[in-house]
Amino acid sequence: MKNVAVITGAASGIGQATARVFAQRGYTVVGADRDLAGMEHTAEQIKAIGGVFDFRAVDVANESEVRALIAHAKERFGWLSAVVSCAGVARTGRIDEMPRSDWDLQISVNLTGTYLLAKSAMQVFMELKGGSFVAVSSDAGVRGASGYAAYCASKHGVIGLVRCLALDYGKFGIRSNAVCPGFVQTQMMDRLFAEAADPEKEKRSYMKEVPLGRFAAPEEVGKVIEHLSSEDAAYTNGMIYALDGGVTAGHFG
Repeated sequence: MKNVAVITGAASGIGQATARVFAQRGYTVVGADRDLAGMEHTAEQIKAIGGVFDFRAVDVANESEVRALIAHAKERFGWLSAVVSCAGVARTGRIDEMPRSDWDLQISVNLTGTYLLAKSAMQVFMELKGGSFVAVSSDAGVRGASGYAAYCASKHGVIGLVRCLALDYGKFGIRSNAVCPGFVQTQMMDRLFAEAADPEKEKRSYMKEVPLGRFAAPEEVGKVIEHLSSEDAAYTNGMIYALDGGVTAGHFG
């Protein structure tokens, strides 16, 4: 039976690259994002490599839309192999300065969106007696970062959620894992650095922390996600995969 994957955040960045990787490796991909123009671009990329990409406009913080997304994938293609939570947002600022709206946005998209996707996915996976759920957390999910309190809180929450999913649903043959990238070369990264007083200085400061001396390409994240979703990782459950060039391995001077 053909593998089918649902990927949120598929209009850009890590989600778009992950959709391409899955399509290249033979999956039928169902993408979700609020940005329909971006998903049309993803569709063009996947069509060019001979892949299958179906997409829907979805707000991951809206439970009925997420539930409809998972139901659509299962009903249209008759199967669901993998569900990947890539949708995410980031806003900077100290807590005493941050508008409540910035806090709410990051918690609702990054954490609640992952919860809602997992909730619907687990229901279908239990029916199918197996499946893979992968959530994109961050190196900010395993350590703090100055000026990123809300983002860190949301990504720490994703890791706690994934660990509990692994414990609660492993007995049903369902695997749940998280990927924790450092900075990845995406438009989101560019926007975050653009907020700094000196964007290039800020970028160099973060890159100095990376033992490999560079930031990740989005395709590198997508390949790890696909691996965790594949039969090659059939005994991998509850893994928190550091994909940060060595940043969280320890002090690097």
